[in-house]
Amino acid sequence: MRRIISLLLTILFIFTVLPGCSSRKDAPESSPSVIPSESEDIIGKDKALEGIRNYCMITYGKSDAIDGINLEDDGDKEYILKYRSFTGAMVTFHVDRLTGNVKVTEYMPALGIESEAEPFLISDYIGIDIPEGPEDDPNDRNSHYVFRPKVCSSYMEEVFGTTMRDAWFSLVDAVMAGEDTFSCPDQYTYDWVMGQFPEQCFPVLTEIIDYAYDRENSVKDGIASFTYKMNREEAALRIDEFQKQIEGILNNALEDDYSDLEKVLALYEYFAYNYSYDFDSYEKSKDVYVPDICTIRFFNLGMGICSEISSAYSYLLMQAGVDATVMSGTRSYDLEPHQWSYVRINGHDYHIDPTYVISDKTSLSYFMMTDEQREACDSYTIESFYITSHYSREHEHPEHMADDDTFGVLWGTEFDSFDHDRKKIIYYTFDDNGDPVQNEFSYMGY
Repeated sequence: MRRIISLLLTILFIFTVLPGCSSRKDAPESSPSVIPSESEDIIGKDKALEGIRNYCMITYGKSDAIDGINLEDDGDKEYILKYRSFTGAMVTFHVDRLTGNVKVTEYMPALGIESEAEPFLISDYIGIDIPEGPEDDPNDRNSHYVFRPKVCSSYMEEVFGTTMRDAWFSLVDAVMAGEDTFSCPDQYTYDWVMGQFPEQCFPVLTEIIDYAYDRENSVKDGIASFTYKMNREEAALRIDEFQKQIEGILNNALEDDYSDLEKVLALYEYFAYNYSYDFDSYEKSKDVYVPDICTIRFFNLGMGICSEISSAYSYLLMQAGVDATVMSGTRSYDLEPHQWSYVRINGHDYHIDPTYVISDKTSLSYFMMTDEQREACDSYTIESFYITSHYSREHEHPEHMADDDTFGVLWGTEFDSFDHDRKKIIYYTFDDNGDPVQNEFSYMGY
């Protein structure tokens, strides 16, 4: 039954969060525009409000649209109504009082971009029933994760320092505003911020921005410059697309009152059933450098190798408010490099390997590992660990220790589900006859 449910979730995922797919609910098909005869009634204010409210509830999936519609102008020819969506966009509706045609514009303050949505007829949204359900409940806890452009783990701060973190945040602000300069103290900081932070902390920027044309002299008097790989409007639309994708994943997999541990576990399970490993790219990377390997490729394709999978997993955790980064190591018996995720829960550090759960859907051997368990699983030696990003040793490797074995009882077992209300993980072991035995693990306090 779990496999059937997982297949259904995968199908739903494809049509809700992948790039190019709509994350909105299906709306009624608009009929062709028809101009009424002189004897027909002009659209009234109440009907305009009803139609726009229904449109917002269907399109944006939020019942608070009932209270969030503001009538800005009650003109002779049209009504102008405004609604702020849960993503922060300001949506303006121009309702023609004679024909019922509605022109829709969406303005994104963070990006300074205004665009037009598909027009519709107000009559298509008047006198219809809006289905009641969890997604229409304003108190629904499964629909409120909002994209955060500026994220950075405490691990990156420890490695690179607060000066680079602040320069990174300044760079993000500049991109979101459509600018091409940001505050940065010197060339050294610039090189590390541009080279290390986008991949980990805002993956889509690797598609959008690049170093200044004169890279060696890109910082003058504390102001750094960079270039765009596409025009500014295309960049804003690409960021908007990525934002909706990330919000869709989080709101699909998580609920608002999940603890950090529950977020880690829910996304771990989500990765198991919604993504796949890219064996072709892995084989190619053994022989040649594969330039397309990066986190945004994983989000675009829904598949990747270990560096992409772990980086995407850690990035989603940061978006959900969990302190997370990546950790790398080398296998002792064949010197094979590998990358996984590293998280901080309740003040303790843990290794989590989302790559392995993609192949072994229910295994908990790679979940909330200590240093010793990480080494025991495939011999990635503790001495070879390095954290958060590929950086030279001029940035000293901070001392980190994952030594809390609270979750050791789960290693070697098979995951079934978790009970949020009772704070229990339901898992399976096997008896001497190979028959499954159900067990429960309490994570109260996590």
